[in-house]
Amino acid sequence: MTSSETLEVAFVTDGTSGATVWDTANGTMLKTYRHTASLGQNCVSLLGNDYLIAADKGPLIHTWPINSQEKTHQVRMLCGGKINSLAASPDGLYIAVAIGEKLQVWMCCSGKLLTTVNRHFQPITIIKWSSDGSYLVTGGEDGIVCVWSLVKLINMSKAFMIQTFFSGDQTDQSAPNYTFSDHSVRITGIYIGNCTRCIRIFTTSVDKTCKIYDLSTGIMLLSIAFDVIPSSLTVDSVETAVYIGTSTGPIRSLDLTSPPRTRECYITEKETGVKFIGHSKAVTALSVSLFGDTLVSGSTDCTLRTWHIASRQCLRTIQLKEPVINMFLTLTPRQLTNSELDSSIILRSFKKTEEQNDDYFIEVFCNNDLFDEENDTFGHVEDTSIREELEKIKTINTRIYEFALNSILKDNEPNLKEDIDISSFSLIDLESYGEKNGFNSNNSGDEESSIVDLNECSNIPKRKKKNRKRSKKSKKNPNVENISYIYM
Repeated sequence: MTSSETLEVAFVTDGTSGATVWDTANGTMLKTYRHTASLGQNCVSLLGNDYLIAADKGPLIHTWPINSQEKTHQVRMLCGGKINSLAASPDGLYIAVAIGEKLQVWMCCSGKLLTTVNRHFQPITIIKWSSDGSYLVTGGEDGIVCVWSLVKLINMSKAFMIQTFFSGDQTDQSAPNYTFSDHSVRITGIYIGNCTRCIRIFTTSVDKTCKIYDLSTGIMLLSIAFDVIPSSLTVDSVETAVYIGTSTGPIRSLDLTSPPRTRECYITEKETGVKFIGHSKAVTALSVSLFGDTLVSGSTDCTLRTWHIASRQCLRTIQLKEPVINMFLTLTPRQLTNSELDSSIILRSFKKTEEQNDDYFIEVFCNNDLFDEENDTFGHVEDTSIREELEKIKTINTRIYEFALNSILKDNEPNLKEDIDISSFSLIDLESYGEKNGFNSNNSGDEESSIVDLNECSNIPKRKKKNRKRSKKSKKNPNVENISYIYM
């Protein structure tokens, strides 16, 4: 099976210089990353799928392209002190570094130091990220486990995160979400579950205990005491079994499907049901495969072993020259054997000081700013065709509305011809009305001289005589108001 067909590989560091990549299924070494010194424990991490970063107990973080044996010298990640532990976020955007009791978070694409916090009393020994990159969990030699929110960490500038007071109690924005002080001495292992609804945190310590916490509530769910010091810890992908490496060599397994009835319990060597026996010295690293069928362990006895979980049999043993310090399983990076690296992660050299002020402002553009013709921010030109069509439609709708309104008002106007009967008026009334309006009423005996033009006297109620034929002009255009005559 070639490296391109291998599903999972193990990144291993031992007492010799550099790191190596192993195919644990057939025991072949796929790649070597050269270095002049031994890398520190919990100081090796993958930066996305493009780089391998590590520290050798110094202030400098070394970077290797995933497809190259030689370190890259294009970036210089220099921190402010001796590095005890480091871990990169799953998305490759941030690097968490422990320097003594301090925790620092750096941004890879800009090289800026986002924050520095200090809540441990002794040096931090291990850093772990949650699978979604939203939480950081740190453990130190003081036995304290701190849970940090990434949102709070990257927004912790003193100039912008003003401390507030409620009921006389000071609310510190730089405080971790939870601080667990149930362990008494150094933390040896931390595992963060992958379940989205109920995330659990597993911790082991030199005080011979393993504790399980609920991340959402901060409550300790279970505390298990052993008769031997647990030196490493891992959990399968479905979180039904916990595997604990001991300082004496055997690997113990706990079934979480049938947990103890009490919140605290003590398990001796005789009571431990499942054991993986093969290592003769302390187990420093454990990792379960993606499908949960195999377990890989590294020990200070200079061996790397692959176990079949169901049968607890050792499938393969890889002999190394020096004790195993770091080991973790991961999916095979797609560019592991490529000749050229097509990186999706931007790396910058770390800056010396923590910058504040203007770096924490975000420029926000409104709609008018985005499409300003004079100062087009993004190089776009506004499409005015849609706006012109809308204006045309508005004009047409206005005209239709006016036409309909006029038509309705004209139809509702009263028709005096049909509503008023001219026969109800007497001759005397008409004569008196004509005298007032300048009409001559002396020739009243003559029928022809008694014709009254109703168009000149528009105020006179008018109605055509019954059975009188309409004029030809009125037939051609009935909408035109006819001139009617009344014969007295």
